[in-house]
Amino acid sequence: MVQKTERYAEIDLLKGLGCVLMLVGHAIRIKMPAPGVVDKVILHLMDFSGPMFFFASGMNVMTFIERNEQKPGFNAKKFYLWAAAGLFFLGYAYNLNRISLFFMDIFQGVALSTVIVYLLMRTRLPTWAHFIIVAALYGIYAQFRIRLELDQIVPGFHQMRLGIPPDADIAYFLKHNILKDFVLTLGLGRTWLFANFTPLSWGVFFYFGALCYRSVVQRKKRALPWVIFFAAIFCAAPWVLANLFAPGKSLLDAVFLASYLDLIMRGIPSYILMTLGGAGLAYLAMRRWYRGTGAIRNRAARWVAARIELLGKESLLFLVVHWWVLDTIMMGLLIVNAISRRPPGAGFEMNIYARAALTLTGTAFAVPLFARLRDRVSQTEQYGWKVSAFVVVMLFLSAVFRSLALGHYLTYGASFGFAFYYPYLRGKLRRKFTAVKNEE
Repeated sequence: MVQKTERYAEIDLLKGLGCVLMLVGHAIRIKMPAPGVVDKVILHLMDFSGPMFFFASGMNVMTFIERNEQKPGFNAKKFYLWAAAGLFFLGYAYNLNRISLFFMDIFQGVALSTVIVYLLMRTRLPTWAHFIIVAALYGIYAQFRIRLELDQIVPGFHQMRLGIPPDADIAYFLKHNILKDFVLTLGLGRTWLFANFTPLSWGVFFYFGALCYRSVVQRKKRALPWVIFFAAIFCAAPWVLANLFAPGKSLLDAVFLASYLDLIMRGIPSYILMTLGGAGLAYLAMRRWYRGTGAIRNRAARWVAARIELLGKESLLFLVVHWWVLDTIMMGLLIVNAISRRPPGAGFEMNIYARAALTLTGTAFAVPLFARLRDRVSQTEQYGWKVSAFVVVMLFLSAVFRSLALGHYLTYGASFGFAFYYPYLRGKLRRKFTAVKNEE
């Protein structure tokens, strides 16, 4: 059975808002025409999604520590490390669906980043020492990313990145073997350490989320110094190394992630600083003014806020469901075009923003339905074996139909199996690391 815990409304809202922005960004980037200025601004706002999500996750680390570290009979450290290991390895079911087996994808990044932050925040180190540690960790990534941009690691990388067409989506990179060649040149080791959701860059958001929470919530210190810090790095970000990463371009282009290659190597200083500042300011604003759904009088606004909070609470399930809803829409368009027998390039296409709205609506209704289904079936006998059998059958079917689009679509069986099983696994681990007192 899935374990329930007390929640912090502003943290769930921040993470949920990150989920909403993430969904919209994913939905509009597929088959997107060359973006104009307005499109770039919208996409840039969407790129705050991951930082907001991870900043909130860093605060979740601190709420776990304050609730569990001193709990009698509970070995919090062993539980946390084993749960993180489970997330890391079971997350490969998600990687399989997202075609990212050779990258550090979101669940591996979350697992490693939270472990690093958890272990460090359990210490009595002062805040200034934590700042030095996070700067050192990011410094390892930054020096690599700068050398990469200077063509010292992958020859010609800078011109290749700048020369990618503005309307290129993931299909363009797969068709021209750009990602394959990039990974082979970089090597699997450096790809794992520095590409996509590496803790060396993404861990910054976790770490500062934890530090901000410890300072403002646990130690009851004033939020103003954090407001000044986050505002300062937000405003200064576009000018940091702009001539290297966006030579001769606007300040918007200096922080805008133009292509999929930019997305998997996005930890440039301007992006980290601007989105960290934005995430921190968003949290502090929510902490100052948001009082939960119960304080909202307007019925429609209360429903929207409740759904956003729910996405934050069910973030693991959201990550699977929103891709499934989006791919279901794209699969439907594929079927419609196949039935209408339209020639290639002349098929029916949905407006990217209409597609995002439809995906968001579908996800908002699908996540609570799947959550209730998971909670109900997780109480049945042999639940783990049932989920495992379901995953095996779906993977077998995906292999059978691998030559068709249906083959990839069926890999969602593995993703859903992971999303249904992992909360159940955490419950088992919690019981395993809780000492049972002998009855007299």
